[in-house]
Amino acid sequence: MPDEPRKHLTDAVGGRAGVPLSDVERVEWERARNLVQSVASCYNSLVSQATDPDRRAELAAELAFHDGELRRLGTMSGAERRTVIGTYPDLLARLRTELDG
Repeated sequence: MPDEPRKHLTDAVGGRAGVPLSDVERVEWERARNLVQSVASCYNSLVSQATDPDRRAELAAELAFHDGELRRLGTMSGAERRTVIGTYPDLLARLRTELDG
């Protein structure tokens, strides 16, 4: 890198620069992140409560999936984030009911 003193850090390390999110996109991203985190948290609680090994494995797989969704949130398209925002509230309600029951 010494021979590239004026190169942007992102270019110098071989990455790609991201475009800053608009205010609407940022709010959408934060809402999607909160929903995915909440769903993953519920699955984590259900895994710890499960006594049946098959059910525990099923819940652990769901937890792993949602952890992956959380990690890839930054690369989700707007349509994918809107899908999360549209579908996760119902999933979260069902999971919370299962936790309370």
